[in-house]
Amino acid sequence: MANPVMIVAAKEFKDYLSSKRFLLIFAVLLLICIAAIIAGVSSYNSQLSTYNADVSRASTSTQGGFAFQPTFPSMMLIFESFAASFVTVGWILAIAIGFDLISKEKETGSLKLLLARPTFRDSIINGKILGSTAILIVALGGTFLVALALLLLEGITPAGDDLIRLVAFFVMLVLFSLAFLAVAIAASAISKNSTLAILLAIGFVVFSLLVPSFSSSVSNILLGTAPSAMITSAATGSGSSGSGSTSYTGGPGGAGGVGGAVIQYNSSSGRGEVRMQVNPAYTAYINKQNTIIEAMDLVSPTSDLSDISAVVVDRQSSPDATSNLAGVFDLRGVTSTPTLGSSIGSILPQIISLLVITIVGFVISYAKFIRMDVR
Repeated sequence: MANPVMIVAAKEFKDYLSSKRFLLIFAVLLLICIAAIIAGVSSYNSQLSTYNADVSRASTSTQGGFAFQPTFPSMMLIFESFAASFVTVGWILAIAIGFDLISKEKETGSLKLLLARPTFRDSIINGKILGSTAILIVALGGTFLVALALLLLEGITPAGDDLIRLVAFFVMLVLFSLAFLAVAIAASAISKNSTLAILLAIGFVVFSLLVPSFSSSVSNILLGTAPSAMITSAATGSGSSGSGSTSYTGGPGGAGGVGGAVIQYNSSSGRGEVRMQVNPAYTAYINKQNTIIEAMDLVSPTSDLSDISAVVVDRQSSPDATSNLAGVFDLRGVTSTPTLGSSIGSILPQIISLLVITIVGFVISYAKFIRMDVR
């Protein structure tokens, strides 16, 4: 006897393949991604030209016994535009698939007929989730295959670390899309109709896009006014103030010590200096503020994907680090690009966040559907 979950999943999969709405949205998303890839290829070729020119200069240039070595541009540069576009519009396909997955059945009355058959409710909801997940992954896989085909047409073949990063990036896009799919299905399960479901789903999208913009303001409200960044630790010298000159020495690691500074002044009646240092209370305030901002940003899938892309695509050591710029001269042996294995730990919170959002969304959908009254 056939598995009822797979029967429902196959039906959902076939329905999406014949859905004009799904095919239209998928085509638009595909065109946007193709345009991003083309722009990325153009940028990569420009960086490659810069690299070749720098290599030519480096072959005849030395300084201090060190040969200057330009950084070879990674083909992952091509996917920077792709990642940025997906952060902005990649959620559309997932929302379109999931927002009426259950609410449409309630509106048309087909849910009553479906439940009247000798099929358990958990088989139905599991099949719907499985079928929608499958069509989403197939759509993303097709988009990625088109992107790879464009690269091969340009004679660009991913290999080594770039190939590993490309595979990891695809997995991250799937996690990102599944988070929005789970939210859309949950909205469909708890809503009375598809209109309310899509409003709830779009509301989450807006929330996700705006969180990074207001997280800093929220932290300021919670923590209050920041204390002074610098405090006076000592003052020496004599004489009344008057016209004269001042000079600054020190700073982090300077004459004033770490986090300190010395302000020297000369006046008509004397000279002296004022010693300043970083206020420990200010340091604690900034640390708390960063913790609040990072925690708020984690609940935003778009912010999570941006941070993940910074490490996987831009090859940064962490989401807050400065990326390596192709074509810029480095002292040979002094700097190196971090491997994905060494930097993956910095984005584990973002990966876990996407997984949690996905699981919570599917659990809400399952629980609501099992207890749903369809009378």
